[in-house]
Amino acid sequence: MNFLRLTLVFCFCASLLGCDEWAGWDIERPSDEARVILDATPFIQPQRVCVDPASVDAPADAELVDGQLCVWDMFSGAVPEGMRFSDVSSCEAPWTQGPPWFAKPARVYESPASLLDDEAWVAEATWVQEQVHAVGCGCCHASSSESGNTSGFDFDAPGVWTDTMTNAQLIMSGGYNDLHRLFGEVPVEDNHGFARSETLFPSTDPARLKAFFESEFERRGGTAEDIAESDAAFLALFGQVIEDRSECVAEFEGVDSDGVVYWNGDDSVRQILLMEVDADTPAFPPNLDRPEGTLWALYVDFEGTPIENGALRIGEVPDGTTQMVPENGPAPVLEDGVTYSIFAARDIMAGRVLNCTFTYSAGN
Repeated sequence: MNFLRLTLVFCFCASLLGCDEWAGWDIERPSDEARVILDATPFIQPQRVCVDPASVDAPADAELVDGQLCVWDMFSGAVPEGMRFSDVSSCEAPWTQGPPWFAKPARVYESPASLLDDEAWVAEATWVQEQVHAVGCGCCHASSSESGNTSGFDFDAPGVWTDTMTNAQLIMSGGYNDLHRLFGEVPVEDNHGFARSETLFPSTDPARLKAFFESEFERRGGTAEDIAESDAAFLALFGQVIEDRSECVAEFEGVDSDGVVYWNGDDSVRQILLMEVDADTPAFPPNLDRPEGTLWALYVDFEGTPIENGALRIGEVPDGTTQMVPENGPAPVLEDGVTYSIFAARDIMAGRVLNCTFTYSAGN
């Protein structure tokens, strides 16, 4: 049943029969085809998707690039306010950029029906919905996108849609914990005015979005335990990003005298970075996956074959891979006696296998 028909059922039920509008609300599990994208498709690097603005009924004041309306096809990418991300870009790329598991949305809190008579609350709640509809996050959290993968909570649930969010999810959405910034963001000037540095979801007015989620947290009596739960969730996502880097165990991991990269285990990888010793651990694209101090970065292309342990030398660019840093020119030459960091992961933000420092020795 599509979203429009579902909405009509809710309206008919509520206005004529007086029944609970939540009774007909249900989120189906992703199809087998969608599961292939979610579970078995590598991270798709974000890129700009550009279309004829007339073909998507773009607003007259929309910012264009060479006459085209462009959007970054990632969860933090945005279209102009008042539009829907799914009307311009596919949801397939954003699906590969976040956690693949499906969590069936449910009503986890019961707000008083009288809240819907509060015009000020309804206006703010509607504005927040519209903000999420305009960004790639709606692919996974707004059923009206009809993407086939609405997970965790639903910004388009009937009535008080925040009832599908736990108190911990409310405070996470408001950007209470700074670790949310490790999700990265598209520069606001390239993102139709949407910023993601202050709140979990991109917004043209982060302070207003933050205030809404904080007020919902307070209205529902959020506690320190809820905040601790939200902190734990972020640590589960980013614990490996913020922990201190150790020295490579020479027999099992690092870069040998021939420049060959190796690690402990049989995992194959899709991301390898050589960095200065004090560079940050990579986080999410487009702005945090190649942190300052990255000397060389190699990514396996979307359809390329992952790199096996010990099969690559620093500076090599095999078929099916792209050298991301430097964008032009060869990789830097390793200097004898210099300490570097080496990082490798099975995929972008999906299981690192190497993150340590080594001192290069040309003769050993």
